[in-house]
Amino acid sequence: MKEPPARFLEIFDACVEQGMQVPFIACFASRNGSVLCVRVTGEERAADVLAERFEPEGFTMPITGMVLDQTGNVAQVTITAEQMTFH
Repeated sequence: MKEPPARFLEIFDACVEQGMQVPFIACFASRNGSVLCVRVTGEERAADVLAERFEPEGFTMPITGMVLDQTGNVAQVTITAEQMTFH
């Protein structure tokens, strides 16, 4: 995966704005069992897929995400069709 989905890029940008440091390990999962785990590196935000499994319909809302930075800081986020909420 060269470029993560736009919604995920918004999350990565918010993490950087909060002082988190790349590289990131990010995992996203929805209740139907679709999962994506990536390693995000550098300013270009290239993503290497570490693990993935998608149901035929792909991700369903809500999507729960976790981003871990190189210093051990963690961001948790819930994505719905209307918004992203950091916890």
